[in-house]
Amino acid sequence: MIYPVFLPHAGCPFQCVYCNQRVSVSCGNQGSGLAAFVRMRLADYAGQVRSSGRPGEIAFYGGTFTALPCGLVEEILSGAAAFVHDGIFTGVRFSTRPDCMAPRVVEMLASYPVRVIELGVQSLSDSVLEKSGRGYGAETVFEATKRIKRQGWDLGVQLMAGLPGDNRELFMRSVRKALEIGADFLRIYPTLVLEGTALADSYRKGLYAPLSLDEAVALLAPAYDLALGAGVPIIRMGLQADRALEEPGAVLAGPYHPAFGSLVKCRWWQDRVDSRLAALEKLPGDELIVHVAQNQVSDAIGHRKSNLLHWQKKWGLSAKVVGDADLTGMEISWKTKSSNRDISL
Repeated sequence: MIYPVFLPHAGCPFQCVYCNQRVSVSCGNQGSGLAAFVRMRLADYAGQVRSSGRPGEIAFYGGTFTALPCGLVEEILSGAAAFVHDGIFTGVRFSTRPDCMAPRVVEMLASYPVRVIELGVQSLSDSVLEKSGRGYGAETVFEATKRIKRQGWDLGVQLMAGLPGDNRELFMRSVRKALEIGADFLRIYPTLVLEGTALADSYRKGLYAPLSLDEAVALLAPAYDLALGAGVPIIRMGLQADRALEEPGAVLAGPYHPAFGSLVKCRWWQDRVDSRLAALEKLPGDELIVHVAQNQVSDAIGHRKSNLLHWQKKWGLSAKVVGDADLTGMEISWKTKSSNRDISL
């Protein structure tokens, strides 16, 4: 269980070109009483835990947590730590910027029950970071991750696809580097053009073109494959559906879809089967049968049966997906019109 406290833009040294968290996250106006707001949320969650008996981590998301005034960070963490010591919460996690994890910050955090730190890395390309106005380079990320791993904290890395100056090669290189530096999990978001951002101005002037939904899905599918192969989970792909994002005019352009992560997984199955079929000298049957784990059937079939339709069109055969409770990977078998017998590969 994760109990999130959202602090949009709190502590941020400036607003990044793509960012408007008050559009992407619904929350109340905290004004200047941030500590009071956090105390209230902690008390609310503590009541929920006592009622449900389900302890979990308290999470501070949005903004740049470690760029808040040091005294305020310690006040917030001290309040959270008291609940951890009482068994209400199991630990603390938060998101921050790589350039806000200096040695003195790490030393201060070490006194509190921190378990997970998510870095808003966005890219590991210096040119993309510069064009996106992040204010740091890849080397800063590498140094921050070393400090986090030395403390034994779990490391989350947030990346974005389709930033200004980004391309497929640079994005995939960022994913590989994120895995190499020891990310315990990833979040990957496609870049959206949100109202009230510098990126919105660039978009209106024709200086920035966002990815289409299909381009974004096709780009993230191999990233998902890389992470799977490394045993590193991608805990979210795409912004979480939120009523603020559904407001007319909130998203000016870009690949927003409330089920974006599911679309990526569907595309991953499509690409995986295509690759297997392309390796065959000839198709050994008339009907393709894709065997997958029971909980993977929906993704393998595809959104509105898109994968079944794709395989029929691309390979000229009928296809179906079958769930198998004992299967963890994928198996393919065939049926032929002449014999109606299964041919397994």
